[in-house]
Amino acid sequence: MGSLQTSRRTLLTAAASCALAGVASANSSAESSSDLSRDSRQILEGTDHETTVYQTVANADGPTVLVVGGIHGNEVAGYEAASAIAEWEIDAGTLVTIPHANAEAVEQRTRTDDDGVDLNRQFPEGEEPTTDLARALWTVVDRYDPDVVIDLHESIGIYAGGPVDGVGQAIFHSDSTETATDAEQAADTVNRNHVDEPGLEFTTDTFSKPENDPSGLLVHKAARDLNAQSFLIETLSRGPDLETRIHWHTRLVTTLIEEELFEPETATDDSTGDTSADSDDERVIEECPEDTS
Repeated sequence: MGSLQTSRRTLLTAAASCALAGVASANSSAESSSDLSRDSRQILEGTDHETTVYQTVANADGPTVLVVGGIHGNEVAGYEAASAIAEWEIDAGTLVTIPHANAEAVEQRTRTDDDGVDLNRQFPEGEEPTTDLARALWTVVDRYDPDVVIDLHESIGIYAGGPVDGVGQAIFHSDSTETATDAEQAADTVNRNHVDEPGLEFTTDTFSKPENDPSGLLVHKAARDLNAQSFLIETLSRGPDLETRIHWHTRLVTTLIEEELFEPETATDDSTGDTSADSDDERVIEECPEDTS
């Protein structure tokens, strides 16, 4: 990711511990060290949609990055990767994660919860979200006003330029030269260092236009209402094992944000694919449950 100009959003680094004031319950857990401050809070507490928002704030100034998983509860690698990312240690800025955005659907391992409504169609641009859960999630997004939003998903088919057969193995991005370049570089790095099977290479494409389907996606709204650099990552849900899919998600996220949230020594070595975070990723992956859906 290229260097971001200082904006109102970057000032949230110093005030992130208060960013959820008024939208989260008083019940929270927090810890801090000389380098990092961590906090977690519930939204929609006491309801079927109760879920946790995690934040990690570094001492050094930097952008705010939001990573979301579990908008669709049957896309396991996305929410498992987001859960691992919530534990990352960063060197600058603020990392916010919502691993189980649709907690009821995640628990049931279904695309939607019992209401049958696709959560990722409830964020119309320029308008209020259309369900209680979508509104609660958007309140968090809006208050953090992130510089970068990354949403993690899976698909049953590989993307081939149209969504009919699937959108897997793709990074979709907001419409700017910078985000396009970032997505292409992330795909290239992961393809060269972490994709072993021919035909499973990641590709990139821009978001659909506002007048085209699919519409109402969280990342679309973040890009167009908040001017955030936004990415939607899709892995293939069938074929590659769960550990591999989680690894792809975490490596892609690392590559997209490494220049802004990590010191140079933790950046990906394009020749080897190694980072200082790799050992942590492997530890988390080993602890992930097998996909039995």
